[in-house]
Amino acid sequence: MKFALITCLTCIAPLLTFAAGPAATQPVAITVHLHNATAQTVLAELSKQAGAPFPLFPPDLLEKGPLPNVTLDLDRQPFWAAMEQLSSKTGLEPVLAPEDPYPRFQLGLGGGDFWQEPHVIAGPVVLFANEVQRTNTVELGKKKHTFERELTLNLTAFAEPGLRVLFASPEIKAVVAVDEKGQPLTVAAEDPVDAGAQNDAESGVFTWNLAVALNSPTDPAVRKIARLRGRTHLRVQTAEQRVEVDDVMKVRNVARNVAGAPFTFRSLKKADIEFILQVSLRRDKKSESEWRDLHHSLYSGQLALYDDKGRLVAGRATENGGEYHNNRIDATLRFIREPGVSDPQAGEPFKLVWLAPTAAKDLPIEFELQDLPIPE
Repeated sequence: MKFALITCLTCIAPLLTFAAGPAATQPVAITVHLHNATAQTVLAELSKQAGAPFPLFPPDLLEKGPLPNVTLDLDRQPFWAAMEQLSSKTGLEPVLAPEDPYPRFQLGLGGGDFWQEPHVIAGPVVLFANEVQRTNTVELGKKKHTFERELTLNLTAFAEPGLRVLFASPEIKAVVAVDEKGQPLTVAAEDPVDAGAQNDAESGVFTWNLAVALNSPTDPAVRKIARLRGRTHLRVQTAEQRVEVDDVMKVRNVARNVAGAPFTFRSLKKADIEFILQVSLRRDKKSESEWRDLHHSLYSGQLALYDDKGRLVAGRATENGGEYHNNRIDATLRFIREPGVSDPQAGEPFKLVWLAPTAAKDLPIEFELQDLPIPE
């Protein structure tokens, strides 16, 4: 996992926010022609096209010291290609906190570490090759020994922040894998995938880990994975129903119909600096895929709180307990004000908004990495 060590995620400081456009239902294509523009101008334009806020760490980063003016000329480029160029010109890059169980996109002066590992941009995703592990095992027998040689490539992926990702697969299918002599590194035998694995949602899908196992070359002179072409996938929300509940600090047991499924807002209570939400959802007549999409949307925090003037109090929920079953969910979710995302003038929560999925699609992610060293 890639981390830049940061702390004080909820510190109080002057905030600089950027008005994002609508969240994307497909990967964005960035077109920008800015010459000698301020960093603030460039960030505002990229945030608008990406459909996502660009919180800064610390929130008053641009007030602490001027960043160099930026020239960007891009025509229909992937989001991460634009971000890599921005990083090279300003030093701004995504930064994560190791203690945050549900990382989200934010920018800081990370020291150039984010882009250092071998990486490839594949549509809305950038994948980093973190490490190659090599294991050699001999299973001993009375007359014959069995030799097992395996390579494991570990990766970290990041999705563009404006895409409504419902599920990110941790699995990679190796389409082509060859060593530096052109010999195939046939895919190692894998354990059967649990059919229910896709029910294991990630909360706030922005970054996740992946791995692929290959058979290790027997020739000790082979020192590289010359080429690895792989495939994984995302599940992306493409249409939605806006579900609202008003006066959330007072009302109890409010029923709604969400994409044909019974939804009940149980309660919202304040606990110190947090707001704890209890809701329930029933499958009713939803198909397995429709139910899974609703489950993932609820679990991955695609709910928001607003005050009585429409100002954003909290832009996402994170899982805080509950019971998740095949045909019902009784969830406890946690909201917290986030610098750079929440409106600093927002009062207490008044309205809950859930943009619940009514349609989704699987988005294939194909990528290729080259010249990865093999350990001795």
